[in-house]
Amino acid sequence: MKAGSSTVLRMFAMCPPGLEDILCRELEGLGIEPCKIYGGAEFSGDLSTLYSANLWSRVAGRILVRIGSFRLVSLDAAAGRFARYPWEIYLGGYSRVRIRASVHKSRIYHSGALKQRLLQGISARLGREIQAVPDRQGSDYPLVFVRMSRDRCLLSLDSSGEHLHKRGFKKYSVKAPLRENLAAAMLYISGWDRRSPLLDPFCGSGTILIEALLMASSIPPGRHRRFAFMDWRNFSRHLWTQLLRRADRLVQRPDVEIIGQDRSPEAVEATLFNIENAGFSGQARVVQENVSAVGRHCIQNNGFIVTNPPYGHRLRGNYDIMGLYSVFGRIIRARLPKWHLTLLYPVEFPGLRRALGLNLATVCRFSNGGIRVAVLSRNILSSSSPSCTSNTA
Repeated sequence: MKAGSSTVLRMFAMCPPGLEDILCRELEGLGIEPCKIYGGAEFSGDLSTLYSANLWSRVAGRILVRIGSFRLVSLDAAAGRFARYPWEIYLGGYSRVRIRASVHKSRIYHSGALKQRLLQGISARLGREIQAVPDRQGSDYPLVFVRMSRDRCLLSLDSSGEHLHKRGFKKYSVKAPLRENLAAAMLYISGWDRRSPLLDPFCGSGTILIEALLMASSIPPGRHRRFAFMDWRNFSRHLWTQLLRRADRLVQRPDVEIIGQDRSPEAVEATLFNIENAGFSGQARVVQENVSAVGRHCIQNNGFIVTNPPYGHRLRGNYDIMGLYSVFGRIIRARLPKWHLTLLYPVEFPGLRRALGLNLATVCRFSNGGIRVAVLSRNILSSSSPSCTSNTA
């Protein structure tokens, strides 16, 4: 496949299974026409589309470029087929790559042998030996995906580099931190309009607060990080600079009340540091208080609560988790009855939901740190779709 600036690329935006609809609506807001599939969304476009998706998507984990798809039933033919693709465009001077191989209902059933043939094919194409690096030990090396399903082979290449949830801002975290792309998905689901007050009463290291500040400021999440596509032979520095300049013209100072709260002094300290590191010093109020103080700093009658209450690894010692949820629910009913509420809860502990005593709808489910969680929401502004509109149009 020749990947010039005018060539149509096939791409795939990855996300945690369960968030595909949110991701598709976000991509539509970027002017992209996605097709939802399990674990993400497929779409087509040129290099500008590829760069924009990486720069602006707050929900995606990676943006892959489809290199090729073909029928493959024998390992004997695999290396030759793999050698047909223009790896020189993407791998440049690299002599090591990471490979993720998977097989499903195919005559080729050994992922290790498939990976070996792919290395042979790439090496033959480039005229030099290419070695595989353990996936978790070589994040600086290109990442290639090869998937066999029902005797069809799909080759993809990661264009993002580090996982897209790594915005480049957050330096300190607490136990079991929420990933930035999941926090962004929760904000989309909540229907937050970026003008109404926002409260996170269990702010941890400030992930939700910082994502909200980025949204309210119209700052793309990828503005201050590198991407793998920058090392490709067809990378257009001119096009990338144009996209950044266009994005910078949209930036505005957030005019919104954002409040964070946590009982842990370490969490409050981490949140304040991360907010300052992200360039938002003084633009959010962060206080150290217990759950009983939720809402005391909110002067308006309505707003949005978006939060990830403690569960799993965030619990210590004899922490009364049922009591915490019971008190939180009671305070929401008494002190913030007109506030929209969106939160995560672990589906394996349904008693926590009952302890809240609130009428909450389950919007979606996904995995967070290996724990199956659900997004619960009350008073969603739109019953059909969260607001994922971008300011890039």
